[in-house]
Amino acid sequence: MPGQPGQPVGAAFDALYRDLRPRLLGKAALVCGGMPALAHDAVQEAFYQCWRRMNDPDAEPVRRWDAWLTTTVVREAIDLSRRHSGSIPLDDVDRPARAPEPAALMDVKEGYLKVCRAIARLPLRQREAVALRHLAGLTTAEIARTMGIEKSTVRALLSQARRTLAPLSRELRSMGLLDGERGGER
Repeated sequence: MPGQPGQPVGAAFDALYRDLRPRLLGKAALVCGGMPALAHDAVQEAFYQCWRRMNDPDAEPVRRWDAWLTTTVVREAIDLSRRHSGSIPLDDVDRPARAPEPAALMDVKEGYLKVCRAIARLPLRQREAVALRHLAGLTTAEIARTMGIEKSTVRALLSQARRTLAPLSRELRSMGLLDGERGGER
């Protein structure tokens, strides 16, 4: 396990960075409403915290770095979004190094931009709840603790956000952000 005393941390960290960075950037971009600079900052900060934790012999061991990093990235993205709220430029969304057929790329980009715009228009508390549930994978109770609110308020925020985002259900499903759950305690 990375971060254990006597084990090499550099190679484990490099592997995590290489494997998880692209996916984490996508999640951070959604939370940040499509602002690539904020998404990159959130991912960079999460990996910085990961590096520090892996090198801290007194830190509690992390069993699943992918889950830890995902939660950390989403929380960092939420914090950055709070500090940089306002108009959201969506023109500079990152493109993959090898692009598929131009028509398919345009469909994906248009869907992605629609989702980014819709999530960015959600009230901040709804956006936080959606990010913590669907991007960080937290339960209702964990979201309530993180946001400092009641579980019933979390369920209400998620329900309101789902209603607002319902017209984009096809795009959300294709991005793995809508899994058919109906407000469970997950």
